[in-house]
Amino acid sequence: MDENTPASLSSKVVGELRNKLAFTGIIMTDDLAMDAVKEYVDAGNAATMAIKAGNDMIITSDFISMKNELLKSIEEGTITEDELNTAVTRVIAWKYYSGILK
Repeated sequence: MDENTPASLSSKVVGELRNKLAFTGIIMTDDLAMDAVKEYVDAGNAATMAIKAGNDMIITSDFISMKNELLKSIEEGTITEDELNTAVTRVIAWKYYSGILK
């Protein structure tokens, strides 16, 4: 679907899911610390790219680095409050309707 970017980082792939297929559920990444992802990103921006692409949840085996990257991106305004609120709303709604939250 996207010749230049892995699906987890591709707004084209997420756009197909959301717009063409009308998917309203949670979209989550593969492990962003994988070597395959590292081939496509500059150091320290995989998590930011994933959120900007429209993912709701990030999977990573490098939690501390990705957390720090996201906090920096939020502080710098690279990731907006609206982007976060959209993702968080989907996750909370999923948890509610799954019976995880009451």
